[in-house]
Amino acid sequence: MTKDIKRKLLAQQQVFSRMNFLFQAAHLMADREQPKLAAYYGKLCRNVGTKAVMHMAPAVKRQLCRRCSLPLIPGRNTELQLEEKSTEIKPKKKRNRRLKKKPNNDKREEAKSPLEPAPEIPKKTERIPVFLECSLCQSRRTFVPTESQRECWLEQPEAVVSEFSLREENGQ
Repeated sequence: MTKDIKRKLLAQQQVFSRMNFLFQAAHLMADREQPKLAAYYGKLCRNVGTKAVMHMAPAVKRQLCRRCSLPLIPGRNTELQLEEKSTEIKPKKKRNRRLKKKPNNDKREEAKSPLEPAPEIPKKTERIPVFLECSLCQSRRTFVPTESQRECWLEQPEAVVSEFSLREENGQ
């Protein structure tokens, strides 16, 4: 039973090292300004992981274009853009007539306590999305700044249950 587990872990380690090599090769080719070859290596990296049913880390996924698998390097092969504020006035959506009208509770609350000041509503900090536009396929990847509470679960320290090393188990 333990031999089967060791074989499986060894196979996963080999797949992981191949994915790592392909990812590094994709980044190297993207730096050398060969985007088609870099995208090919990125796609191979994804396909190897998919075939072996191994999940890529979210940080690695974010560095690849979703459409063509080109490593996204701002300034080299991607264009970094900020969302522009639109000056156009957007028309208000019409209310669905089927919905029942909600009672107006504001007047009732004012009548109960006319002397109490209204609580101040804290202003929300403005979050401006950042876009990375791929130079090869022109797809856009959006990154919206979020609070630390909304980080990916795998990137939080609480997600780590245990760590092990194959070298210690093999006696090397």
